[in-house]
Amino acid sequence: MTKEDRAEMLESIAQFSLMDDTFFHTCLKDSPSGMEWILRIILGDPELVVLELHTQEDVPNLYGRSVIFDVFVRDAKGREYDVEVQRDNKGADPRRARFNASLMDTMNVGKGTKWKDLPPAIVIFITENDPLHGGEPIYHVERTVRELHGKRFEDDQQIIYVNASDKDDDTPLGQLMQDFACKDPSKMHSEILAERVRFYKSDEHGVMTMCKIMEEIHEKGKAEGIAEKMVRTIRNQLKRHVPYADIASDNETTVDEVIRIARESNLFY
Repeated sequence: MTKEDRAEMLESIAQFSLMDDTFFHTCLKDSPSGMEWILRIILGDPELVVLELHTQEDVPNLYGRSVIFDVFVRDAKGREYDVEVQRDNKGADPRRARFNASLMDTMNVGKGTKWKDLPPAIVIFITENDPLHGGEPIYHVERTVRELHGKRFEDDQQIIYVNASDKDDDTPLGQLMQDFACKDPSKMHSEILAERVRFYKSDEHGVMTMCKIMEEIHEKGKAEGIAEKMVRTIRNQLKRHVPYADIASDNETTVDEVIRIARESNLFY
C-alpha cells in the first residue's frame, strides 16, 4: 500500500460512524457488552443479556438467495436477533425483513424440530432515514388477526425499525441514535460504544485491522466488477449464437459456466 493509499484510508476511517454497516459490524465484533447496550435501549429491557454474538453471519439458502446478517445475536431468554444498519431505505424494504426472518427460522428448523421450540425471532433495522414515513423514533411490526379485532398473532416474530434521524436529546433512544451518527468518540454518550469506535479510529492495531478490512472490500469489489463485465460479454456473445466452446475460450472460463449463464439468461441454444 502506498503512502497516498494509506492516507486516503485513514481519512475514510475518520469519517466513519456506526451508521456505516462495515464499521458497525467491525466495532461490534467481540463486543457483547456493546450489543447489550444497544439492544437494551431499543427493546426497553435493562436486564437483557447477550449470550452469543456473530458478525457477518452467512446464512446459506439451498433454494435461492442467501443472506449475510450484519450482527446476529442470541440472548439469555433464547430470543434471536438480526440487527442491520441501513443508510438506503431500499435496504430496509419490508420484504427484506420478511426474508431475513424466514432464514432465521431456517437456521433453527431441523428434522424432528417441534414448532414450540422455535425461538422468538426479531429483525431490527437501524435506518438513517424514516422509511415508514410516520415521524416516529421507533416502529414495532407484529402480525395481528383482522377478524379478532387486531389481536396479536402469537408467532413470536417481530420486526423493529429504528429511525436514526430522530435524535431527541431527552430519550435514551435519541441519544443512542446521536452516537450512531457521531464520528468523534469523545462526543458520544455511551462510553461502551465510544471505546469501540476509538479503538478502530485511534489505536494502531485497530486502525490496521480496519485498513485490512477496507482493502479486502476493495479487492472483492474489483473482482465482482470483473466478473460482472465477463458475464455481460458472454451474454452478448450468446445473443450472437457464438459456439459455447469459443465463448469459453475467449473468456478463459469453462463451457459448463457458459451454459449456466445461458440458461439463467434465457439464451440457451
